[in-house]
Amino acid sequence: MQYIHQTHYGHMGGFHTAKPVMAMDQSHIYNMVNGRPDTKAIYDIRNNKAFATAYHPDGVNPHAIFEIRGDKIHTTEYHPNHNPNQHVFEIKSSM
Repeated sequence: MQYIHQTHYGHMGGFHTAKPVMAMDQSHIYNMVNGRPDTKAIYDIRNNKAFATAYHPDGVNPHAIFEIRGDKIHTTEYHPNHNPNQHVFEIKSSM
């Protein structure tokens, strides 16, 4: 299991100091609930792209919302706050 942290834009490349906001296994991303990954995946990962599942608060989305590039997660053009120059999350192997 890997953990997803918000990126702190004021200090590019540094991890946000808060606890992880999501957890990721090989093919799913889960919200964190009470410090643990939820049991229902909010994103499916296919070809390094994350697609919203039926468990996402906004429902299923046929377009990838996020793209995973190494240990960084970027928004795609289908994300409402897409900015191609910045990543929004960083992946860490521990909490």
